[in-house]
Amino acid sequence: MLGFRATLLLHFFKMVTRDLVVSAYRLILGRDPETESVIEQAASAYGSEQELRAALLGSPEFASQIGHFIPRYPHDLGLELPIEVECNAADLQQLLTHTGRTWEKLGANEPYWSVLTSESFKSDQFHNNEEEFWGSGKHDVHRLITWMRRNGIAPSADWSCLEYGCGTGRMTYWLAEEFKAIFACDISGSHLRLARQRLSGVTSASVEFIEIFSLSALDQLPVVDMVFSIIVLQHNPPPIIAYILDKLLKTLRPGGIAQFQIPTFWRGYTFELAQYLKHDSGEEMETHVLPQRYVFEIARRNGCFPLEVQPDGCVGSPEAISTTFLLRKAG
Repeated sequence: MLGFRATLLLHFFKMVTRDLVVSAYRLILGRDPETESVIEQAASAYGSEQELRAALLGSPEFASQIGHFIPRYPHDLGLELPIEVECNAADLQQLLTHTGRTWEKLGANEPYWSVLTSESFKSDQFHNNEEEFWGSGKHDVHRLITWMRRNGIAPSADWSCLEYGCGTGRMTYWLAEEFKAIFACDISGSHLRLARQRLSGVTSASVEFIEIFSLSALDQLPVVDMVFSIIVLQHNPPPIIAYILDKLLKTLRPGGIAQFQIPTFWRGYTFELAQYLKHDSGEEMETHVLPQRYVFEIARRNGCFPLEVQPDGCVGSPEAISTTFLLRKAG
């Protein structure tokens, strides 16, 4: 089956047809659209199946049908299990090494699938779907620019941007269309080699690739105007998410902007450091949680304040809340 993020991106580029509109009305609202004009309007107004579905699910008509049977915010009463976030430097390095080992293996074996978990991006199928893969990064960068503009921020082509978790360069290419200098960081040398190949000679922006192999490498990141990280931090254990986020926000110049995504709640999720290190295999992709209060505390101590915070659906589980943050550093 397609991973949720990949499905979301595939739907984004798929046209909304007449038949899709009619089917959505019947399934969600239990009726046909009122007129042919309504069908045509919906087909042109929504850029994807996901947008159409969200509009109908969020409509007053659907709300009146479901009444109190389906809670609008199903995690309002969810209880958080213990999640250890603090640990010493030696344990932090072990956690980072664990993540690096996992992603080096994924980068060597399935570099594109590991970025977007769709079967169409597995090695034996990638050549048929390459254009779709590279084009998908444009949506995430467009979302970044849109968020900035609606919060009164005019992005400047002279800005520098630090992308944490560049992978194979899927979004790096599009960031280079918007900003003058890109610092593309990743923990996987295998992914970085492919990113260098992807960006070689195709952009006029300055792109520097940085491999994050140790805690000390995070202390050497450059000061930048923008920090950007989507569907990356979640693949680190909570202490590492917190540590990396702190270092990233430190790199922001006064007035700088950060947009990043982190799962902030997952029903039943717990993290116990000793148990995790005991079973440290470094073999499989993982998804972790950092509760939102830690994000705000890290932002506060780095002089950053939130401009916008939204649930984003990046994890794709009804048991989870994934959140995208847009922060600005004071100054």
